[in-house]
Amino acid sequence: MAVLRRVALGLLLAASAAVLLLAALELWNYRQWAYLPSREPEFNEDDRARILQDRMDFLTKRVGDMELLVLILLGTSGLYAIVFVASSYVSAAGFSRQAVQTIGQMKDQIGLAMGDLRELQEQTEQKLKDMPVPSPPAAPNSTTYSTYARQLAEMSARLDAWRDQHLSDQSRLELLADESAAAHLDAMAGFQLGALPVLYLGYSRVYTASDPARSRFYLDRALRLAPPQSPLASELHYSLACRFAASHDFARAIAELTAAFEHQFRVLEERLAVDIEEGGQLYELASTPPFDKAVNDLLLNMSIGIG
Repeated sequence: MAVLRRVALGLLLAASAAVLLLAALELWNYRQWAYLPSREPEFNEDDRARILQDRMDFLTKRVGDMELLVLILLGTSGLYAIVFVASSYVSAAGFSRQAVQTIGQMKDQIGLAMGDLRELQEQTEQKLKDMPVPSPPAAPNSTTYSTYARQLAEMSARLDAWRDQHLSDQSRLELLADESAAAHLDAMAGFQLGALPVLYLGYSRVYTASDPARSRFYLDRALRLAPPQSPLASELHYSLACRFAASHDFARAIAELTAAFEHQFRVLEERLAVDIEEGGQLYELASTPPFDKAVNDLLLNMSIGIG
């Protein structure tokens, strides 16, 4: 079909060239005959009649030639249009058949992949059924809770003894052992042990200067276990605000400070009044726009609540 379309296009171009050539010849002949005199004095009536008849015959012949050329041009144009439409239809039909075949192949491949997936799922389910079901860990009883509470009390006592002191190598080893034991207690019964978040707060204070990242880690763990809307939770939010302010993360510091003062606690209000003064932990936060406005708003709300 593409060959036929090329042949039709060649015929149409050849006919068009022939039409242009003959049009040029007719124009040249027209220029010669247009000014042919028919009323010269030396011509008699018979001569003028003969000349006029010759001109009429010539024009008639030219009209016939032009009709023939127009018919040829129209014929080749129609042939080209038919070939073009037919080839377009055949191409579209071929593309449609190819698309249907491609879609069929894709469906077959998807079907094979789904079959493989179902087979893999069945094998996995069978393996899971064949695996032994582990027995759930036994829930801690009252005796276990008493043991946990005693361990926490001992660790808290050691932590109080190490407060504001330079730790020796032996003390550091004992501190690491206590941290490992606290992590075990957290995994076994973290939310049932009310003293555990207090212990984490103590560990955070121990690592404040030497390891700020570890200090923040213990604050986050303590806040996870602390009762919401409690003085301990507010103190933890306040300590986190101080950590963020020290690392110049003022946006998060303001968020933690706001959470700390959702409920009025006199101890934190006194700490805030000291920490926003020059040299305090929150002095840079309270002196940096636009966070200084947030701190002032917080102080204003506190004064209104006190009033």
